[in-house]
Amino acid sequence: MDAQKLKSAVGERVRNYRISNSYTQADFAEKIHISINFLSEIENGKKGMSQETLYKLCEHFGLSADYILFGKEATVDASFPNRALDNTELKTLTDFLVSMRGVFSSE
Repeated sequence: MDAQKLKSAVGERVRNYRISNSYTQADFAEKIHISINFLSEIENGKKGMSQETLYKLCEHFGLSADYILFGKEATVDASFPNRALDNTELKTLTDFLVSMRGVFSSE
């Protein structure tokens, strides 16, 4: 998918979510700390969003990046064990996350 089609598809998903959940552009933009104009440009496929904006959108509204970017609904992998991490797994995950600090740029 080329960049323009991706921006248009992302914008359509953002707009559909916003409207189906009865948010005005002003309310929606305020919750993720962007301007109404920028939200409008995203929804109309004129602009893309940064990783930080995508993160805020997903975090605040409980959406997945897979849904916003690709239209994929969240699924549960039945083969993945539903259990707490043991100490070794937790340490490995913590070390990985610490090593990733600063990898992604912010706006």
